[in-house]
Amino acid sequence: MEALAPQQTALTLGWPQRWWRLFTFSFFFMMTMQIDKLNLSFMFVNRPFMEHFGLLGKPALIGGLTGGFLITYGFCAIAWGPAIHRWGGRRMAVVGIIAWAALMVLHAFATSYAQLLALRIALGFVEACAIPLLAWFTAHWLPFDERARGQAPWTTGIGIGSVITPIFVIWLLGRMPWETTFYIFAALPLIPLALLFWLPDDPATASGMPAWELEKIRRGTLTNELDALKLPEKRVHTFLQTISSYRVWLIGLMDLGATAGFYGLITFGPVYLVQVRHFPASDMSYVISGGALVGAVCAILFAIDSDRRKRRAWYGFGLFVAGAIFLTIELFLGNPAGAAIALALATASATPSLVVIWSLAHSVAERTTIASTVGATATVGIGLAGVINIGMGSLIAAHGNYAAGFLLVLFFYIVAAISALILALQRY
Repeated sequence: MEALAPQQTALTLGWPQRWWRLFTFSFFFMMTMQIDKLNLSFMFVNRPFMEHFGLLGKPALIGGLTGGFLITYGFCAIAWGPAIHRWGGRRMAVVGIIAWAALMVLHAFATSYAQLLALRIALGFVEACAIPLLAWFTAHWLPFDERARGQAPWTTGIGIGSVITPIFVIWLLGRMPWETTFYIFAALPLIPLALLFWLPDDPATASGMPAWELEKIRRGTLTNELDALKLPEKRVHTFLQTISSYRVWLIGLMDLGATAGFYGLITFGPVYLVQVRHFPASDMSYVISGGALVGAVCAILFAIDSDRRKRRAWYGFGLFVAGAIFLTIELFLGNPAGAAIALALATASATPSLVVIWSLAHSVAERTTIASTVGATATVGIGLAGVINIGMGSLIAAHGNYAAGFLLVLFFYIVAAISALILALQRY
């Protein structure tokens, strides 16, 4: 009875220490990073910005900015994994955050498209630390049966960042030159930097951590859960073993669908709604933000329920099917407001799917390999999504309309849904 008292006290007072420390950092880390990822998408409706970089009437160049960022983001994620395993999560987080803030400042001084593209590519390299880093912290701070909830805070951070960005950027552009906005964006990373003081690499070195929490984290490994869950994958101890599993690459295809869908639609959606659908820019920002809020709420709910069921892939299947349906509706709707809502929901469906995707990664990789495995998966998902984004810009330019680009996203939503279905039928 005495052994249960600390746990009972913690539950009475609120969240356990591991949640407060990890969840707060991961939420603000990804929320602020998402704002700095997406800010350019909503500057494409700002004429001075477009004229400064020669982007007016050139969707292929617009696609190149997002595509260049994503290709670097994805293909460099695999390099961050071994670095995080070698030098630790907190040390590499500090390096990444400081470099990211400095790059935001440099955006204000860009004088040509080539310089802006170079900065987005550099930003992709720096921000590539994010997914391996958060997977590493999640595996070290949470037992297996809390891993989906471990994805929820940073996925929700993406969602809330997506809610804030449209309104925030349009509001800033109405009050100051676009150059000045980047000083504000550069200050945002200081929030997660400060929160790192409360998140050491090893929970055992954190002051005030109860013994029962440390024991729960220690025992909550994937190896200890496999027999109870009756999962078919047991090769979980080395990086080469995990990446030799076709299930890892199915997760990568799910990430490809989510990333290609989200960034493809968020890159071209705002300018499409304003210039083609003639939907007011301010209204567009509210609709896109509303859709992102729906995605953030769903991410939390799905994370809680999927941890309870420990069967996560069916959620991914449903979300990708829903995204495909919303995007199909958008293509056939004549009403601008209805099309904006459908497009927002098609975009937002990608956010909760990330909870599923990255919690599934914890079902095939142990703590010792999770950052490297997730980095490899992100190379497929995010890196190839950058190529798709460039392809969308080229298709839109070649055909003179946005339907061809949106159909490309629809195809990859279907590919992701099929990948999720295969895993779901295997009880993942």
